[in-house]
Amino acid sequence: MSETSESRSGRRTAYPIAESIPQEALDAEVAALEALAARPWPTRIWGYVRLGGPGFMGAALTLGAGSLTSAMLSGARFGYKTMWITWLFVGVGVFMLAAMVRFTCKGGFRVIQEQNRRHGRFIGSFLTGLIGCLAVAMIFNAGQVSLGVHLLESLAGFSGVPLAKWVAVAVYGGLTSWILLSYGRGGRRGTRAVETVMKACIGLMLVAFGVSLALVGVDWAAALEGLFVPWLPEGGDDIYLVIASSASAVGVMDWVFLHYAGLARGWGEKHEALGRMDIGMGLFLPFVVVNLLVVALFAGTFYTPGLDAPGTAPELAAALAPLLGARGAEVLFYLGFLAVPISTTVGMSLAGAMAAHEALGWEPDVRSWRWKAVLLLPQVGLIGAWAANPIWLIITIAAFLSLSGNVVGWSMYLLLNDPEVMGEHRCRSYVWNLGILLGITLLNAVAIVYVMNRFGWWF
Repeated sequence: MSETSESRSGRRTAYPIAESIPQEALDAEVAALEALAARPWPTRIWGYVRLGGPGFMGAALTLGAGSLTSAMLSGARFGYKTMWITWLFVGVGVFMLAAMVRFTCKGGFRVIQEQNRRHGRFIGSFLTGLIGCLAVAMIFNAGQVSLGVHLLESLAGFSGVPLAKWVAVAVYGGLTSWILLSYGRGGRRGTRAVETVMKACIGLMLVAFGVSLALVGVDWAAALEGLFVPWLPEGGDDIYLVIASSASAVGVMDWVFLHYAGLARGWGEKHEALGRMDIGMGLFLPFVVVNLLVVALFAGTFYTPGLDAPGTAPELAAALAPLLGARGAEVLFYLGFLAVPISTTVGMSLAGAMAAHEALGWEPDVRSWRWKAVLLLPQVGLIGAWAANPIWLIITIAAFLSLSGNVVGWSMYLLLNDPEVMGEHRCRSYVWNLGILLGITLLNAVAIVYVMNRFGWWF
């Protein structure tokens, strides 16, 4: 890594996307944060939510076709029994996300570059950047496109006018590409605009799934038991759903994206409290609540011991819609569901572009053709509208990523505790370190369970 220098915001390494943000805007945000620190908690929380953004984008990235499909299928097949998985895996992942905020605000470096310097390019550029982010974006965007196109066709069906698949693909690709190309354009305005879209997508999910659940009802006793009593199925294909649910929680892409999205916002030393609140209010709560709403929604409508429910997300959605009782509720459900793949395509593509530029030593310039080409590279997933996406393939890839994520996680842990890297800001908390180590262990456990089950060694 080249020698660093003091940047306008006090960090050792400036991030080019943030360079177009006027210094007075950064100073005004810091002043607003200092004023918030003296306000009562309700006012402070609302202020942090308003000023936050990368955390909400991380939640929108993670709330994708994979996580929602596994939530739907888990609810329909197991009832409320797997609800504990969501909050546990994301809750443990918060410790690593806090490390990424510390890197952004106190470390002042760009994490993949620092990994290359301290741990080698195989771990930094290859496993973290090209595999953990860019490859994930390219592979998993096919699933987002497949689901998004199906939902567009279903929404068009409510009007009585069928929508050709190629038209739905063009609409989906055009909309997501337009949002993506807006990021960073015009400095702060473009970045904030994309963050606002992502916040709106999460809000739409919460309203749509919340209204749907209110209409069908909840077995509160079973839901509370599923939230706090661990349960696992007895191997076979059923355990793969648990693997999918856990693997869809926080991983390498979420870590890297939160770090670079904070750099793109110009976050410096005074932003760490905002970053941590953004993790809690913007990422943890929305992700957990949306997943729990979906599990409960399909548990309450389709779970009957001994009986088979529909086996795919589109089939489950089509079976659920008439149960909501009103055409408006059906349309709202499909709109909320459509927000899932759209926001994930945007988040994954941004993460892939940021990571690829770091891995290959390119400086990100949102006006350049290189940035635009890499940013839109995951749109090759548009062919997913015509290709099957077998869940076993997705789960196999997720298991491999959990294993590679274990290696990347150790790299992040070592950076956080390295006095030569972090100086006085290195981690001094046993609880924080223990939380990160537990998260790394759970990531590896997902891959181990997958292998055990494949060989018939699961109980």
